[in-house]
Amino acid sequence: MNSAEVEAKLKTLTETVAKLETKIKEKEQTEEQLKARLQTVEDTESIKKLQHAYCYYLEHWQEEEIISLWSHSPEVSVELNETGLYKGWEAVKKSFSFPIHYTGYNGEKTAPPEFLHLIMPLAGIVDVEPDGKNAKARWYSLFHGALYRGGKLRAIVGAGIWENEYVKEDGIWKFKKLFFNNIFSSPYEDGWVKTPYIPNPPNQDRPAPGPNTHFATYPSGYIFPYHYKNPVTGK
Repeated sequence: MNSAEVEAKLKTLTETVAKLETKIKEKEQTEEQLKARLQTVEDTESIKKLQHAYCYYLEHWQEEEIISLWSHSPEVSVELNETGLYKGWEAVKKSFSFPIHYTGYNGEKTAPPEFLHLIMPLAGIVDVEPDGKNAKARWYSLFHGALYRGGKLRAIVGAGIWENEYVKEDGIWKFKKLFFNNIFSSPYEDGWVKTPYIPNPPNQDRPAPGPNTHFATYPSGYIFPYHYKNPVTGK
């Protein structure tokens, strides 16, 4: 084999090695992309489970279980309908205190048997941030309940919107910010056209530390801002 043939074979071998290295890098990149996608799917499912668990605990207003779902970050906040804006961990704890929302039960910490607070999260759109530690989600809620309003137990139907934020701490997703607005909350016998909203009992002893950022019920026509861009146009 002469020198020209040796050089040709070396060139071919070098090109082959280069192609193999490129393919290996492409496979590694694909593997990393698949891992990232899998992590996003797992994170999304964890956030859905967190939101669903919250709703189950609301059924009987299990105060301690609800609060356990929250981050202790100083950035946490809760805004539920017209009750005001609660910022910070201690304020969040107070916002879920049973007598704040249901003063008709004489400050009891446990819901009585006739209490019913069914909220079903629907049509959730969950978006995990690129850092993998923060997320936002928008949900509809469908509500059926049995609550004391005006001194008597009433069957109530309702619907609303959540725009929530979540944070991942030590590998566990928790609530960071919760915003909920009833579109309507009406006596079953009236419906939302006749009676769009029955307000929560006022809490004169322990008011929220801050005013509502926004609260709008049917038939205002107000569209709460979306946290996400249009999935087709990107706008």
